[in-house]
Amino acid sequence: MARHDPQARRAAIVQAAADLIVEVGPGKLTHRLVATRARVPLGSTTAYFASLDELRAEGLALLAHEIEDELHEIRTELATDPGAAARRLIDSLHEYVSVRRNVVADVALTATATFDEHVRELALSWTDGLVDVLTPHIGASNAVAVAMISDGATVHAAIRGEPVDRADLAHAIAPFIVEEESR
Repeated sequence: MARHDPQARRAAIVQAAADLIVEVGPGKLTHRLVATRARVPLGSTTAYFASLDELRAEGLALLAHEIEDELHEIRTELATDPGAAARRLIDSLHEYVSVRRNVVADVALTATATFDEHVRELALSWTDGLVDVLTPHIGASNAVAVAMISDGATVHAAIRGEPVDRADLAHAIAPFIVEEESR
């Protein structure tokens, strides 16, 4: 990072906050931890962010953006071969819950949103986005059901510290996956 590049410094601070939220949780985030991780002077964290809450919110926003990137990948997968939407959906969801960072970021957003309405919109990005992605393939009510199961699978993976078994995930969502022509 260039020494006098404010945008790069700010981006490094936000990235450090996001990484630390995933590693230690949003409640344990401190200016000192972020500064150390970002390799910036401690005063930089307060120069760019008026409060720790603002810094935490920016870190959570970055994590939400990463989740949106995952949704884009799922959308692309489903669009590639709509006839294989069911298999692709199971594969995509299993891949998502198999990445610890995805799982922890999602749960951190959800937990924070439970008590902070400003973060709620960020947390809903996964669920609402997944419903939006799935609706053209399996219908709105089935998409909502799959999104709820996905939320549960994410929490399950976070608590257990390991991915949900692909076969178990497939079994849970199978009743809600109907090919477009059979709706």
